[in-house]
Amino acid sequence: MTVMEIAIVITLAAGVVKGLAWLRQRLRRRRTEGGVPLGQASIDSAVPTFRIVSLGLQGAGKTLLLASMFHELQAPTRQSYYLSAAPADVAKLTEWFATMADTTDPGGWPAGTTLSETRRFAFTVKTRTADSVHDILRLDYLEYAGELLTRTDPAGAERQAELFAQVQSADAVLGILDGQRIRQHLDGEARGWAELDRTLNILIPHMMNITCPISFVLTKWDLLADLHEDEDTRLARVRDLLMANDHFRALVNTHGTQRVVRLIPVSAVGRGFATIDQHGHVVKVPSAQAQPTYADVPLSAVVPDVFDQAEMRLHEEFTADLDEEIRQWTRRTPLERLSSAATLAGQSAGRALLQYIGTPAVTVMGDVMMGMFLDSRRRRADTEEAQVDRQVNQAERRVQEFLHARRRVLRDMRGKPDQLEGRLPSSRLTAGL
Repeated sequence: MTVMEIAIVITLAAGVVKGLAWLRQRLRRRRTEGGVPLGQASIDSAVPTFRIVSLGLQGAGKTLLLASMFHELQAPTRQSYYLSAAPADVAKLTEWFATMADTTDPGGWPAGTTLSETRRFAFTVKTRTADSVHDILRLDYLEYAGELLTRTDPAGAERQAELFAQVQSADAVLGILDGQRIRQHLDGEARGWAELDRTLNILIPHMMNITCPISFVLTKWDLLADLHEDEDTRLARVRDLLMANDHFRALVNTHGTQRVVRLIPVSAVGRGFATIDQHGHVVKVPSAQAQPTYADVPLSAVVPDVFDQAEMRLHEEFTADLDEEIRQWTRRTPLERLSSAATLAGQSAGRALLQYIGTPAVTVMGDVMMGMFLDSRRRRADTEEAQVDRQVNQAERRVQEFLHARRRVLRDMRGKPDQLEGRLPSSRLTAGL
């Protein structure tokens, strides 16, 4: 080999080395975006917030319900998702549940919401995958005392206006009904029906003016265990009692075809944990263990109910368009799904759906809500998606993992109310999907 040929080889080798170094540097840059893993920015922008307002009179069990809901959903025990919250809120909720579950003090229960008190909790719905923890959505939970709705003094006017604005902009409303009042009524105590009737007459007129899904949460379900051995027969009896109230019946009948209205029985402590003493007080049974019943359903049902209600109102031709979009959706890459959701949000079917969803998040996150809706409509996991190259398409791999995780969470969320309806058909007060 001549000297010139050797020089050429050396030059080419040096070029190859430099090229490989440039390629490695390029790949490293492609794996991050400003220090954020490639694709993570798209994921972070796809986490909407759903706003929930809870209304109930003093003593209805709102505090116990909230503590029990968090207790049941703070770990992925019976579902793929779990709730997280700020450390101070976790400590508060955990202490409430511990106080409730402690049978060494038979009459010791957490302090309830006072008339002047408003409680707000920010929950993040998370899920784990093999390599990551993903934030899927957020739940902004606001709890008011129902007595605020009846205040006539000038001092309460400002807080009433705030409450009405929160209710009008909510994605879901929980109306808390005291199961002990129903127990009193069935035992022949006049004040039981009087208080229950008062609760409904306070809550229903304001619920008539909103369009979001409503769940009436019947607390202290364990106190009604002896009504009938069949649980759905027991719930049907309670439903018939509630339907005797003109306002409650009007709400169900008026919105029966285009809104989701549920009756969810919940026991924060479970059957056999508490009883009513001779003075009419609920006291704990010594050595009993708290085993919440259906406490995971009210929060889990929020997102499926928002989407189901929107679908109930869609015209037939729009439903067909969405079905075709779902078929095409399965053949797109993960990054294409995020962009195609935005495209569909601008089409006639998409605009109609977003209008019917009507959540506050739609105004700024219409494409995200559209993507979540399409995911929720798919009732089975994907098996036909192509594998994405590990290095070149790291962004797509990350987004694909997130979309799989989100779909699994939405499927598990939908499973909670579906299982409740399968066991207790009387829990669904309106027609629908």
